[in-house]
Amino acid sequence: MKKVFKIVLVLTCTTSLFFVGCRKKETTEVDNETQSAVDNAVADQEYMSIVPATNGHAINTKGTGATNGRLMSPPACDTLAWLNRGTADTTLVNNKYLVPPEYELNLLSACPASFTDGKLRSGKWHIRITGPLKIVGSQMVLKLLNHKASGIGYACDSLVVTTVSSSTASSSYNIKLINGVCTSPNWTIKYSFDRTITNYVHGNPVNTDPVVEVFGSANGVNRLGKTFTVDIPAGSPMVKHKGCQFVDKGVLNLTPEGFKTRIVDFGNGTCDDDATFTVNGSTVAFKLK
Repeated sequence: MKKVFKIVLVLTCTTSLFFVGCRKKETTEVDNETQSAVDNAVADQEYMSIVPATNGHAINTKGTGATNGRLMSPPACDTLAWLNRGTADTTLVNNKYLVPPEYELNLLSACPASFTDGKLRSGKWHIRITGPLKIVGSQMVLKLLNHKASGIGYACDSLVVTTVSSSTASSSYNIKLINGVCTSPNWTIKYSFDRTITNYVHGNPVNTDPVVEVFGSANGVNRLGKTFTVDIPAGSPMVKHKGCQFVDKGVLNLTPEGFKTRIVDFGNGTCDDDATFTVNGSTVAFKLK
């Protein structure tokens, strides 16, 4: 009897495991992780706005060597404050300044037209320029000092901007964000990227709202402590108009830790906080904030 009982018990356990295993295979995993997409947008939208704003002020500042387009008599709020005017040496050697000029932009005293997206900003930017910005290979190295936008703090080790091409219609730069950190009272987002950005100062097409187009890669840690990676294809760059708080067009591929890659679509150019992500054939709408 004992032998029979043991055999029946083994068969019963084996049969149970078989059916439990089958039920597990039939269970469909629900992938509705949107936090990484939201936090990518929170970080990316603000860091994206820094370079065109800096370039706009640099154009109106003597000694920067920025692309033509300077106002005849720009107001002080539309220029950069030259910090080391007395000690900088802008003698060029191999297209580099002997002693790079250093500038500052106080966001509280910047012209209203510097940012037209409606965000309230404070803090300062420290900017060092290695050579004339219109010359390919020249760099701007930015440090963010107590930078806040709509109550969120933005910092980084540095933001390195290298000129790729320059004309009166547009300028292209390679941008490396090194160890970016976004903070609010309740959470922290970490973010870094290596991007190519094209700034159309007169819009694309011309005589429309100034716009930036971006492609490249990024990685970060969302507010829940989960890592994520981002790839923006050159064929479908992210687009942000100067007058819009949000990225309003473009597609990126985002892969959160522990989840499959999802396609995030920012829309067709309408300025709103609506976006979607698609994964496993399902599309979910979410807000960019």
